[in-house]
Amino acid sequence: MEIKLFGKTLFSFNKKETYPMLAMNQIKESKFMPDFYTGNRGGFIEFEYATVIGEITSSQLAKLEGKPEKKGKGRPNKKVEPVVVEKKKNTPKEVYELKTLNDESFVLNVNEEYVDAQIDEFKDKLSLIKSEEYDMRNGANEIGSILMRMENRKKYPTVKDFFDEYPYTTTTKINELVKNQDHLKVGQVAQFLADMPKEAVDTMKVYNAKTQALCSKQAVFYIIADKKDFKKSDSRRDPILLAQSPFGHFWQILGAWDDEMRFLEEL
Repeated sequence: MEIKLFGKTLFSFNKKETYPMLAMNQIKESKFMPDFYTGNRGGFIEFEYATVIGEITSSQLAKLEGKPEKKGKGRPNKKVEPVVVEKKKNTPKEVYELKTLNDESFVLNVNEEYVDAQIDEFKDKLSLIKSEEYDMRNGANEIGSILMRMENRKKYPTVKDFFDEYPYTTTTKINELVKNQDHLKVGQVAQFLADMPKEAVDTMKVYNAKTQALCSKQAVFYIIADKKDFKKSDSRRDPILLAQSPFGHFWQILGAWDDEMRFLEEL
């Protein structure tokens, strides 16, 4: 696009180049860390599974197992009743105590050469996105989010003692949990705040303050809770509290509470 005055071109700019620039400016101006859940097209998917269990005859079962088919004497094949194993539904507090979400193999790579190489690589990717027509804004947001977190990672040794207090988890492990425990759901923390115990609120305040001191941004929090608790509920709720790490696209598990939660009507 050209900007003209009295028929003379003053300057021109390419619309495609404005997307990465706008995305980076929004990230810089926002008071929050970039939310990689919202920006991730793969994101969290609320899986709804329907299992269809059919009837299997002894003849069909033999074929599946690679055994020779047994010939009957004119009688119909006996139907094999399917064995249904009911999965135990864990509460969020039980999931937390069982450490189901904890990624014990997770290691944060803070090697200076590695971090600098990643920063250079993603800057190159950001420059290349100008030539791509498809989904430039989302791509620029995602790259900008990584760049900011990699810059934060260079400061990790100065804040290690605090952030090492909380176990790490990944989007993959969270997706696996809500797939296997399909009564659970990932959601935003705001609607649970009124019922949160003081311990949970204090944890959020401290994590937020440490993130703010690190990069002048506020932390992004999510919860995992029973699906019914995202609606009005008369039973106590026990969410797992998660924070998006300021050092990469992974999470930290801040805690879980059950009988400590209170309803406003009890005050």
